[in-house]
Amino acid sequence: MGWLVAQPGGGLSGSAEDSAAAQSDAKEAAGVAFGSPRYLACARLVAEGTVLAVEPAPDAGAERVTLAVSRYHKGGGGDEVTFLRDPAAGEPPLHDGDRVLIGMPVDGVHPDAVVVGEADIAAERARIIASLPESRTLSCG
Repeated sequence: MGWLVAQPGGGLSGSAEDSAAAQSDAKEAAGVAFGSPRYLACARLVAEGTVLAVEPAPDAGAERVTLAVSRYHKGGGGDEVTFLRDPAAGEPPLHDGDRVLIGMPVDGVHPDAVVVGEADIAAERARIIASLPESRTLSCG
């Protein structure tokens, strides 16, 4: 099974989460939107699939989400990936059976992009597929 979660206790603290959110906002403000060539050049993983399980994580307030991957756009691994989310940080809840598209930054255990629902995923998928060739010509930095 592929996994992305750091060992117990490896989640981000509240202030680190705030910093990660601010970095994500700064990327978008600088034109590095999810699905863009620059985003894809720097992402560790971009994948879509179906939520298999949402469970409490060892870190207070965090959730561990297991995703059955149907498609890797960047990165790769097994049939499943696991990542952490913080619903208290205003992230919409995920449920078993939800279709999602996630983007994982090069560091960290929380996705910086989560798209839920087939209609929204289809729009992002089109942008990602169009951006992949250019992203392969870019270095992250």
